[in-house]
Amino acid sequence: MTKIRNDFRVYEEVTTRGKTFWRVKTGGKSGDVVSSCNSVNEANTLAKKLNNDPWFLDRGQTRADRVYE
Repeated sequence: MTKIRNDFRVYEEVTTRGKTFWRVKTGGKSGDVVSSCNSVNEANTLAKKLNNDPWFLDRGQTRADRVYE
């Protein structure tokens, strides 16, 4: 059984034009940005998947994985 992490968290931010978006970050509010999302549901889903598997975004990037898709 793998350890469930809470390293990846969602933070709401606003652009200079007033548009709201959400960022998945690691290391707190001023930490490293992993991804940006337009909806809070999408950001929460991505953070949950990354907390279960930190290499989630790197899966499927080999040639062997792409051939069978």
